[in-house]
Amino acid sequence: MTLTLLAVLLTACGSNANQAAGDQPSASDGAASKQTSQPAQTDSAEAAANPEGNTTKSVKHDYGETVIPVHPKRIVSYLQEDILLALDVPLVLAYRKEGDFLYEELQEKNVPTFQSGSEPNYEAVLDAQPDLIIISSGFPDQAAYEKLSKIAPTLAYDRDQWQESIVKIGQALGLEDEANAILQAYRNKLKQARETIIQTVGANKTVALVRTSEKEAELFFPDFSFGNVLYHDLGLTPATSITDLRKTTEETWGITLSLEKLPELTADYLFVTAGGSMSPPEVYQKALDTLTGVEKLQVWKAIPAVKQNHKYNVSARRWMLSGPIADSAKIDDVVQALTDGK
Repeated sequence: MTLTLLAVLLTACGSNANQAAGDQPSASDGAASKQTSQPAQTDSAEAAANPEGNTTKSVKHDYGETVIPVHPKRIVSYLQEDILLALDVPLVLAYRKEGDFLYEELQEKNVPTFQSGSEPNYEAVLDAQPDLIIISSGFPDQAAYEKLSKIAPTLAYDRDQWQESIVKIGQALGLEDEANAILQAYRNKLKQARETIIQTVGANKTVALVRTSEKEAELFFPDFSFGNVLYHDLGLTPATSITDLRKTTEETWGITLSLEKLPELTADYLFVTAGGSMSPPEVYQKALDTLTGVEKLQVWKAIPAVKQNHKYNVSARRWMLSGPIADSAKIDDVVQALTDGK
């Protein structure tokens, strides 16, 4: 499709659009893979769920207020795959590439996927003929949201605060009961995990989450979304050294430490990752190789948790993302690490 044709189609779609958008995608462009979308909801089911006969409704979201179909049948996801897969909505396109977290799950459901650069792949989205687009707020930004809104009504929610966002998305899509059930199941899993951890290692053990590179390491603070499961949801205590380091920076996500500083990290248990959630396979493998190299250094072996054999490697593919599926997998990682062989 030429750029001229794309511009014409975007303009045409704009007349029907509303008037009201972790790791970012890699800087490579791609097109949607050709697969069959999921079946739409039946007319009888629609009638039962919407006795008033309304076909649209107004929904508030992070980028404004948008009129959407009451029963969308063709949804495009941009960085909201975790929530939307959990809700089992009728996806016709999703942002993922081979090797990404949840790519296999999308393939199993015959959901076409696309790649993107610094902005969404508008041509792929247009080709999918969506009646609703759901994106992550913050990235893409407001300008990209406006462009997507010319293709189809677009909603934006914070994926890092997924426990709030899944309820809002459920309300928007008429899936509030399903959203609440997912949230309750997650909370039940947390409760069981906390009990198992306390029974196994006690209630007062301290933890830390770091991401290493060749010459330094990023230490994540408890307020940063990637550490929510470890520090907050599971109720584990951040290492005292984390509290001290927070006083030395205005950053809220964490702090970058030279490798020589790592032995000062006094956590009882250290969780270590490398790379990013959406790194291409070769880049992710390089990050893992770097991690292996760092772990051979004497300065690494001097870390208290490493000395006690309390260091656990976790996959950035899910630890650098947030959502009901990713966070559930993090719970499994932590429970297995702290209870394995005990």
